[in-house]
Amino acid sequence: MKLSLVAEVSLPEGVDAFHLPKTALVAGDGALWGVVNVKDHDEWETWIVRADREGLSHHALSASDVEDVFSGQVIVDVGGGSVAVVLSTDAVRVLDAACSVVADHVIEGAHELRQAELQLTPSTARGERGGAYVLRLGSRFGARTLVPLRIDLTAGLASWGTPFGLDPSAYPVDRYGSDDFDGNGDPTPPIVGDVANFDGGILVSTEGSNEFVLRYGADFFTVDRVNEDGSVAERIHEQFGWKRMPGKHGWQGRITSDGDAVIVTPVFSSGEWKGKQRILSFADGSFEALSMPRGASKSTLLDVRDGRAWLFDGRTRLLYCDLSGE
Repeated sequence: MKLSLVAEVSLPEGVDAFHLPKTALVAGDGALWGVVNVKDHDEWETWIVRADREGLSHHALSASDVEDVFSGQVIVDVGGGSVAVVLSTDAVRVLDAACSVVADHVIEGAHELRQAELQLTPSTARGERGGAYVLRLGSRFGARTLVPLRIDLTAGLASWGTPFGLDPSAYPVDRYGSDDFDGNGDPTPPIVGDVANFDGGILVSTEGSNEFVLRYGADFFTVDRVNEDGSVAERIHEQFGWKRMPGKHGWQGRITSDGDAVIVTPVFSSGEWKGKQRILSFADGSFEALSMPRGASKSTLLDVRDGRAWLFDGRTRLLYCDLSGE
């Protein structure tokens, strides 16, 4: 898969793009949205950024908008070039294509989520069915719960639905060699790396059962189409048995905004791919290696939509590219 540079967009000096890969989405107009933190005069700000081939615009969140500068926000593609930014379990803000505030809404049902100790994680929500999007919530160590969020822009209303987890029995959990695992506990749902709600169903990528992947490695990775009760309707791809292989293993999966593929990023640089990303195509189940533009070999692929892709060079550049088969 070859990426050809079309345009590049500069991010500000002092940017921390730690949350960008998890919050990046390409809207229907081709623009990239994401969350970054920017340091200015020894103070950190959280920015919602929008990039297109013309340049960068942003909306800076105030101290009252976020719990702290590194708290999670979710960007929801609501169509028409606009996004809704879920600031907390209590509030959602709608931004237009100029990054101007259209409206702020209180989200009903937040009290129940707090009682369940569910928190926002840096992520996106794409694809709406029946007026609802699906978000992944959990803790900073891993999101295991999916929650519908209903947004009615015309009526100015937003509300949480009933949380649900994926069926634990459908996943190849393997705690081999983990001395601190209490095998007598109830099984828990897998960690959800990404979710998107398309016409064909809810797509999820799962990243194993262990919240501390960097320390212990993961035991499995799957891509699934699931039902609204958390049962698996179709297993699209599965890797397992990693705990019984030499070394540590783990993948992160990001479903592309066109719903055609998953961007797979190895957590570790060992293994056949040497830490390089690949694209898992839903059409034929193949993994395609990426041929990056000249001078951008160490860039991270953020998202793909309609034959166009956005990269982050790891420093201060966003790269807008054509994507084509080699």
